[in-house]
Amino acid sequence: MKKYTFAAFIFAASLFVVSAANGAELSLPVNIESVGKLKYMVSAKAGATVLIYDGENNEIHKEGITSQKLFNLSGLSDGNYRMVVLDAHKNVISSKSFTIKTEVKRDIIAMN
Repeated sequence: MKKYTFAAFIFAASLFVVSAANGAELSLPVNIESVGKLKYMVSAKAGATVLIYDGENNEIHKEGITSQKLFNLSGLSDGNYRMVVLDAHKNVISSKSFTIKTEVKRDIIAMN
């Protein structure tokens, strides 16, 4: 009887290890971080895809990344945008919305 109990315990433990490994894969550490004016660093596991959508939900950029990629968005016009990171199975694992707005500042300087 003890032999069967031990075998059942080993089997259950192996299922837990496999389940934990699969769970870790689903919760990949993904980061979309602003690193300057109009620049975002995206960090994700290999096989991830980054999509950028405009305010009308049109896909304007799509790129696969291996670990990190700097996206310089200075070429985009003013408007609303959304960056989406997909895993290898095309599931959304992170998303960030942002707005690009040009501001003009005017100063007055007194001359003597």
